[in-house]
Amino acid sequence: MLKPRRRKSKRLETMQRNAVISSFTPSMRLGVRGPNDREPEIEGRAWLELRGTLVEPIRDVRDVVFKLWPDPDKRVGPTRPAAVGYIMGIRPAVDVAASCTPADFNYIWSLALSGHLTHAYMSFTEPHYNSASVLSMSFSNELEE
Repeated sequence: MLKPRRRKSKRLETMQRNAVISSFTPSMRLGVRGPNDREPEIEGRAWLELRGTLVEPIRDVRDVVFKLWPDPDKRVGPTRPAAVGYIMGIRPAVDVAASCTPADFNYIWSLALSGHLTHAYMSFTEPHYNSASVLSMSFSNELEE
């Protein structure tokens, strides 16, 4: 006897996690854009890495690393659900990568440098093959509930 086929739900399962940020590493990378052009340009790219601990683990992993950078051309692409970032791996630490507008990045950067960036929150799709879409993120000096 054949089993009836179950329809896949189009509803996304989402998860949320809070993190306590314990350290950060700001960096600036310089390079040459169009080195063979008539007038090459020096291009700077700021980068911020935030390290912390998840309040509740994801697959028994509590360490988290947020990698953030400004992107002046930041646009929402055609992929749905629309995401602000991605979980690129779960082990040995949950590795989150995201770009944001330069104004948003400058604010996050200033929170980190002033010592006021102590907590992070993210909502994301259920991880599949150790990756997931991050649907929202926030950074502040208080735990989000």
